[in-house]
Amino acid sequence: MPVPYCHICDSRSEEKQRYGDSGLAEGDYCPICYRPTCQYHLATVRFRWRADRRVDSTQVCIDCKRTYAHRNWDVANREWIS
Repeated sequence: MPVPYCHICDSRSEEKQRYGDSGLAEGDYCPICYRPTCQYHLATVRFRWRADRRVDSTQVCIDCKRTYAHRNWDVANREWIS
């Protein structure tokens, strides 16, 4: 899903110069902080569903991953692996 801008690129001028608008078409909104993120600043996190123990993954922005904010997202249904 294309996003209008990347919140990480906009906050870091060197990242904006490096990537420009090239990753916006493959970007997505972070499910944790709901901010738009380009493809270069998305990171994959893995989890296990508590109900059926199935392993799954999703992409979050690197800021949420680095601060472990994804670990507090839907803890009733998910066990976080990475």
